[in-house]
Amino acid sequence: MSIFKQAIALDRVATPTAATLKGSMILGIAAQVRKLQASGKSICNLTVGDFRPEFFPIPEVLAEQVLKAYQDGQTNYPPSDGVPVLREAIAQLYKDELDIDCGIEAVCVASGARPPLFSSWMLLVEPGDVTCSFLPAWNNGYYAHMFHADHRFVPTTAENNFHPTAAQVEELLPVVKMIAINSPLNPTGTVIDKEELRAIATLIVEENKKRESKGEKAVMLQYDQVYWMLTEEGYEHYSPVSLVPEIAPYVIHIDAISKAFAATGLRVGWSVLPHYLQPKMKALIGHMGAWAARPEQIATAWLLNHPEERQKYLTGMKQRISERLNTLYQGILSMKQEGLPVDAISPQGAIYLSFHVGLIGRGFSTNEEIRNWLLEEAHVAVVPFQAFDLRSDTGWFRMSVGAASVSELGGALERIRSAILKTI
Repeated sequence: MSIFKQAIALDRVATPTAATLKGSMILGIAAQVRKLQASGKSICNLTVGDFRPEFFPIPEVLAEQVLKAYQDGQTNYPPSDGVPVLREAIAQLYKDELDIDCGIEAVCVASGARPPLFSSWMLLVEPGDVTCSFLPAWNNGYYAHMFHADHRFVPTTAENNFHPTAAQVEELLPVVKMIAINSPLNPTGTVIDKEELRAIATLIVEENKKRESKGEKAVMLQYDQVYWMLTEEGYEHYSPVSLVPEIAPYVIHIDAISKAFAATGLRVGWSVLPHYLQPKMKALIGHMGAWAARPEQIATAWLLNHPEERQKYLTGMKQRISERLNTLYQGILSMKQEGLPVDAISPQGAIYLSFHVGLIGRGFSTNEEIRNWLLEEAHVAVVPFQAFDLRSDTGWFRMSVGAASVSELGGALERIRSAILKTI
């Protein structure tokens, strides 16, 4: 027996914050899927936002450059805000692709997107501060819990692609300290409307002018754009800074190579933020030891500094993702045209599709019941929007396509159709 197996009451040891912190619902569903797979069941797993390397390998040149960096002895501690060559490459990427001239002084590299997300909360939020996210949204509820924020969960609608409106933001502005927006959005695979984002940015600028005159703390915008390079054809990604430059002092961008280059395990991310905040972000990342490994940083810099290689990879990556998303989307639309109670929102970005099953009140009371039914009857694993802080049972689910082949998705659609036909 393990010497560490003996337990004592958690409340005698852990802080109330840690003791009451819940684990990820998505990872819990993934564990359920693995258990079924271990029992011999074939499951089409559309849960975790990750990639099967056989379908989505990292760029070959990125792997080569990582290995080369190790062979060249690049194995010491990196600077806590990132190696200069990578910070310069990120600044150039933002200038070339997003029309944001941020400069190297704005860039802080970390081990993926989560450390700068976490650090932005630590940087901006004190206990009792009002913060908000717009549902469904990834992970903000956990951060709000850890930092004891007075968090406002604001539901959105499918009609607005599950993104906030300027009117919703305006209602919160008198009290809010930090606003969290993500586009393209996890879990919905949708992008925020350009003019809505412009209006939101303008409102924040105007509010901060009022606060400055009163000596009050500014309202800040955390803008998570980790999926921006995976925006679907026909849609465009925008930064609030490119639309309303005056908002630059009030925005922290969150980004990474994790999704666009299928490099979730390489752990290279960054924040792009005002120069006056960068040293504090650097200090937080440094004290956590949450810097990215030096070889991966150097390899990422090489990739970003070679736009031809970068675009060549992204073209193929987006084609494979789009093929999978549209296979699901067209299959669901076909069922809808048959009269089955399903719907979906057209793919706009990221690796996700919003899937609606209209069976609440028709033999099912909750999204969780529908999720388990799809898993048991159709052998398809999806994630309900409740995993993204949504409280109400609306029938909406996330489908993630990074770990499935096109043929597997086709089979999943057939089984979903058969299961629904047996039910209605």
